[in-house]
Amino acid sequence: MSKSELIVNTGSKELFAIFRETSIGILSLRNADCVLQSSDILPTLSKLDKLYLRGTYTGHCALKLPASLQCISLQTRG
Repeated sequence: MSKSELIVNTGSKELFAIFRETSIGILSLRNADCVLQSSDILPTLSKLDKLYLRGTYTGHCALKLPASLQCISLQTRG
């Protein structure tokens, strides 16, 4: 699954728990709520090399990221 891309428009803690410690290569989170809900599993994605974050972030956002990450793209809605 390391070549797979996962695009999440609406997520939940339960959904992201399913993907804990998987080998997803590309993850696209389409809103700030998805980012918050996925924050616990992000460091466990050992094959993640691209992370796309979309949304509006008005406060502090602290994320632990996997060492494998090579690209982060921050996008606004448009």
